Amino acid sequence: MDKAEANAWRVRFTVPVVMVLVTHLFGTVGFWLTWGTERASWFDALFMTFTTVTTIGYGEIHPLSTAGRLVAMGVAATGMASLFYLFTTTMEFMVNAQLRGRFGKRRMQSRIDMLSGHFIVAGLGRVGRQAASELHEAKVPFVALDTDLRAVDQAIERGEFGLDRDAATEEALKRAGIERAKGLIVTTESDATNLFVIMSARQLNPKLFIVSRAGDEATVAKLLRAGADRAMSPYAVGGRRLAHMMLSPRVVDFFETALKAGERSLNIGDILVTQGMSAAGRTLAGLRAGQEAGATVLAVLRSGEVNASPRGDFTLATGDRLLALGTAEQLERLERLMES
Repeated sequence: MDKAEANAWRVRFTVPVVMVLVTHLFGTVGFWLTWGTERASWFDALFMTFTTVTTIGYGEIHPLSTAGRLVAMGVAATGMASLFYLFTTTMEFMVNAQLRGRFGKRRMQSRIDMLSGHFIVAGLGRVGRQAASELHEAKVPFVALDTDLRAVDQAIERGEFGLDRDAATEEALKRAGIERAKGLIVTTESDATNLFVIMSARQLNPKLFIVSRAGDEATVAKLLRAGADRAMSPYAVGGRRLAHMMLSPRVVDFFETALKAGERSLNIGDILVTQGMSAAGRTLAGLRAGQEAGATVLAVLRSGEVNASPRGDFTLATGDRLLALGTAEQLERLERLMES
């Protein structure tokens, strides 16, 4: 439920609740005045109003005059109407919530079924939420999986795809489109669960690129053997980052900016030279990446070797990976330049 819909329901509930409160206030004051201050208390008047509105019918606490009976008739009419209004509004809200949950899940599943080349985030804990936030900021489609319904609902409210299912089950991975996915980020709190998710995902999609969170540095090797392409402990990474901030704060600041996803920030892009690209067989000088796209080629990865700061006469080949620095727009222009 979005904020606009929640506000609309809040207004709808406010009206009958106010009607009930006003009716009780009117009835209490009315009965108290008709009985006289010497004969009845405020509680007697409130009790009489309550029994009249709820149609309990205990009878008159004190004898009513004609004015008192008119008050009783008015309280009964407005009280029953307001209670009926409140009851129908509550029932409508409950039915809509049930239907919204049922049809909302079907609609979400149909949208996920249309995804291809997307990412999957298994686990929306502290690490998973941060990973999802980075993907969302980079405008990359992904599906979040978690058994915490509240965390999934928050992801859906942000416009993301989410399923409240256990990522350790093959059914959940299939519903998230694991066969069509490009990558999987495993960030559950349990290393044992991460191992199971990795093995299941690798079996369902052997070409999937898998990155996993490790609760302990000693578990990294096990996650890699289970099928993860990359594994890291956030505690170890955080510790190294803190040390680097102390030793080389300016360098860390630069990479914090360079690795931040977004349109206006600098990014380090990874562009693969595929077969059919015009960049294959051309030199970097002939590609004119800096002049045409405004991006800077930092390195070229070829057969596991890193060619850092390649010269202009470096000839690109199919299978090379260019690591380039630039804004998101500059990197897009570079990729189009390599394809054209």
